Amino acid sequence: MNTKQSLAFVSTSALAAGMAQGSVVYSGPLSLQQTFTASQYRQGVSMGVSGTNDFVFGFEADATKPYVDARTNVGTDPGAGGTSGLMSLLAKANHGLPVTPVGTMIDASYASLYPAIPAGRAYMTKDGDTGNVTGDWSATGTTDGYVGIELALGGGTSYGWLHFIDNPSASSVTLVDWAYESTPNLGIETQVVPEPSVCALGALGLAGLLASRRRR
Repeated sequence: MNTKQSLAFVSTSALAAGMAQGSVVYSGPLSLQQTFTASQYRQGVSMGVSGTNDFVFGFEADATKPYVDARTNVGTDPGAGGTSGLMSLLAKANHGLPVTPVGTMIDASYASLYPAIPAGRAYMTKDGDTGNVTGDWSATGTTDGYVGIELALGGGTSYGWLHFIDNPSASSVTLVDWAYESTPNLGIETQVVPEPSVCALGALGLAGLLASRRRR
């Protein structure tokens, strides 16, 4: 998946704080769903920063072990293939993924809580090797959350996020979208990016309101 676009989306809270605006690269709506089956249970995703996939996501061994993987050699599972090695996952020391909510700033402070796993694999719930619960994503209910990432794009660290919905009852993980800040060392906030049609409707509504006020 190579589709991406540059956006300048900054939350109202960030604007209020006077955060410097950088250049955000956004995937656009993706809704890439991976469902656990015996024959195919992972898929690769390119963020356009290299000539190959930058990460894969899916399931390891069974439907209770969803993961995100940025290793350059991801093994011999169906759908396997090397990734660019440019992405690092921000996770707990046991390689478990926290559930990062909307409105979280992914930056150096976040990375101090969840250190980078360079070109590694991290799990939403159970570890693939031991079967121990390592991640904070629910093993029974649907979880909508974000995964913090770092990208080594030159000149410093670029921070970003991957937005997932994990549905254990359907044995599926959906990549909703992703974004990263291309300006090195500048943080990026996790947020729901409106559909273009919604943005357009909002702009039309605002234009109409201003026009009506001018007529008064």
